[in-house]
Amino acid sequence: MTKEFEGFPQYVAAVAALRGERDASRVAAWQERLSWTLGDLATIGAARPGADPLSLPSVPQLPRRELAEHPSPVGPGSVAALAGSVARGEVRAAEIARRALAAASAWRHARIFTSLDEADVMRQAEAIDAAVLRGETVGPLAGVPFAIKDLVAVRGYRLTGGTLAREPQVAGEDAPVVAALRRAGAVIFGMTNLHELAFGVTSANPHFGTVVNPRFPDRIPGGSSGGSGAAVAAGIVPLSLGTDTGGSIRIPAACCGIVGFKPTYGVVDRTGVLPLAWSLDHVGPLAACVEDAALAFRVMTGRVPDAGAGLPQPPSLRLLAGMFTEFLAPEVEQCMARVLQRCRAAGAQCTEVTVDALRLAGAAQALTIGAEASAANADLLGAAAAAVGEDVRVRLESGQCFLATDYLQAQRLRREIRDAVIAALGDAEVLVSPTLPCLPPGVGQSLVSVAGLALPVAGMLTRLTSPFNMTGLPALSIPCGHDVEGLPVSVQLVGRPGEDDRVLAAGRWIESVIAAAST
Repeated sequence: MTKEFEGFPQYVAAVAALRGERDASRVAAWQERLSWTLGDLATIGAARPGADPLSLPSVPQLPRRELAEHPSPVGPGSVAALAGSVARGEVRAAEIARRALAAASAWRHARIFTSLDEADVMRQAEAIDAAVLRGETVGPLAGVPFAIKDLVAVRGYRLTGGTLAREPQVAGEDAPVVAALRRAGAVIFGMTNLHELAFGVTSANPHFGTVVNPRFPDRIPGGSSGGSGAAVAAGIVPLSLGTDTGGSIRIPAACCGIVGFKPTYGVVDRTGVLPLAWSLDHVGPLAACVEDAALAFRVMTGRVPDAGAGLPQPPSLRLLAGMFTEFLAPEVEQCMARVLQRCRAAGAQCTEVTVDALRLAGAAQALTIGAEASAANADLLGAAAAAVGEDVRVRLESGQCFLATDYLQAQRLRREIRDAVIAALGDAEVLVSPTLPCLPPGVGQSLVSVAGLALPVAGMLTRLTSPFNMTGLPALSIPCGHDVEGLPVSVQLVGRPGEDDRVLAAGRWIESVIAAAST
């Protein structure tokens, strides 16, 4: 321990005493957990930001640059086709629901759902079929099963947040984002399992069981939206809803080999969503392809689909270098090189850019999520903490030890980092990086070592995703290849705040390039 932290154990003990914690083993657990963040505290303390704090990233009204949509190589998108067949009466929503319920039953061992009301699913589907028979408009998601992370209120379902440490309450009404999906004709298909309180990346839940990765059972499904990712990867539903505080949509997408989209901060209404960290939480879709994710995003936000006929020219891409190209698994590095080579061959401009300020992002994220998560779940500290899983409990407890001055310093850094990332985009459409620096870790694996860097699983998996929660920028994860054993590698696209449609359009183009190379 360095000289500046020599009094650290005594400080933690003093905070524990102030909070009424008298169990010496708990104090030791706090000290061990916080020892991992001493480097972050040193980084924050040494920084000299000049900006005002950025505690709640805004959605700026930027000038919209025209960028027509590029059609997906797989056609109009599986969700649009499915909904269209229901709307035309060619396929009954009830039959789609029955098939989805049968698939969910077959995957019961994977612990994908915390609850699934089969009768409710069938009632919704039959109501859509009846509306079609009456000649009514049934919406762009007509009859499409849509699973919801058990962090979002759904009428008639218990909202648990993945924990039984507090008494779950049955939601009396839908969260606005769920209500928007219902209005569009979606069939709300149960509540998906997650890492407890959305505070982790493995989806090993002590109350509802560990989620199994359907495509790679010996690997974690990612988290915290592990059930949402698994529901799509298993083919139970074509769409699911997740939340993302440090990568919790994009990490499951990358681990399961599907698409995940984290929109700009605040674009999707978070009312009725249990908070983990207010200034970092985002809500977005997981899907099989970018087209499906884009359709779900439009429904969630009420945006009207663009009618562009195609991309007039390939997009301009900027590869994030520096920390985003360091400490990568060889398979990830090789896959990224192939993707960029194919994009260049297809006409895209690909240049590198290094944003030095991003090296401070991990420290600012750690302090922000630690302090906010402890405050958001203050009711589960003290006597109630014993019912929380140990990994989440120690994170919540140790978050009480951060100083307000450290928290505010982190918010000042956030503004500077965000401005630096936006400036680095220049005239490019998106920034490009791997989603994960490594392949999906094995079940039960606690540490990941890559090119000389060893980190706990959570630290490694969020290393390249969490900077864009902290800055509030839209970020999309797309499968881009695999290693010799078939394990997935994904590419991450990041855009300017408010330019979600541009990120999705660039994603379609890259998805088409990847698909063309595989045929």
